[in-house]
Amino acid sequence: MDTNSNGQGINWAPGWPGVAPKWTSSAKSGVGTSITKDSRTWFTLSHGVLNEIYYPRVDMACIRDMGMIVTDGQGFFSEEKRHTNHQTETVTPGVPAYRLTNTCLQHRYVISKVVLSDPARDCVLQQTRFVPLQGDLSSHRLHVLLAPHLGNVGSGNTAWVGEHKGVRMLFAQREGFSLALACSVPWKGCSVGFVGASDGWQDLNQHFGMQWHYDRAENGNVALTGEIDLVASEGEFVLVVGFGSTPGEAGHRALSSLRTPFDDSLTVYSREWEQWQSSLIPLEAVEEEERDFYRTSTAVIRTHEAKNFPGGFIASLSIPWGEDKGDDDLGGYHLVWPRD
Repeated sequence: MDTNSNGQGINWAPGWPGVAPKWTSSAKSGVGTSITKDSRTWFTLSHGVLNEIYYPRVDMACIRDMGMIVTDGQGFFSEEKRHTNHQTETVTPGVPAYRLTNTCLQHRYVISKVVLSDPARDCVLQQTRFVPLQGDLSSHRLHVLLAPHLGNVGSGNTAWVGEHKGVRMLFAQREGFSLALACSVPWKGCSVGFVGASDGWQDLNQHFGMQWHYDRAENGNVALTGEIDLVASEGEFVLVVGFGSTPGEAGHRALSSLRTPFDDSLTVYSREWEQWQSSLIPLEAVEEEERDFYRTSTAVIRTHEAKNFPGGFIASLSIPWGEDKGDDDLGGYHLVWPRD
């Protein structure tokens, strides 16, 4: 019998290999990365959620997206990227760390987030606050869904529920790429599955709460699902997506990132970007609105630069018409094209 790390039988996800994988919208509302070489992650935003995260190079997308679904256990189902009004702004002018505010179209909740790359590790951080506009925290259920597309490929990914140094995490792996999804509060529930068959979206859309708790989904188009304990967290928590060449490396980086206070990471990230901005053209005599536009433009351009090859840029951190493109038609302005 197959067993997990606890010696118990593995609950395999059904529905292999899942539907054909697709990417997501190229209509980005933000892009970002740490300006240092210590972090080799780039992230994109649209529709109020994280889209592709690139690792370990600016041309290598490793997730499709990571968003949230809110339910009430009875009949309410709300996906933040489809069922909220979105507002995106930078935390500080010229620094590509973003504050996202998603307000439920039915005025039942608000999700606010701050997103940045960990300046010291190959991780992306998301500080999150959930505020109920109707009822209280106990009357809502909040779930995180992440779709791995490791190494620019949505098929052939393997996902499982595991742990690193006693901390429960969700993992995915494909060839030489691995990721770990961890939370600052213990997960209330976890599952992995095949997209369109046994993934968390299907479960929540049918049952308005997690009823499926699968341990492993092998070699397909997979998704990770974790439920946040809203009461225990008091509605505030940090999510981290860590990357590495092995699951242990990804888990170690995610755990190290979680153990660093989020505000400390934000302070370092912002200070390094501000120092770089100060080395550019002086803007004291420029109107504030034009100054902010200049700083935003320079940050976007710098974000698109390779870290292991200074002066090497990609055209865009996006996959045009990505929602209609699969593994066999990747394309995209993030790919490296030769000049001649």
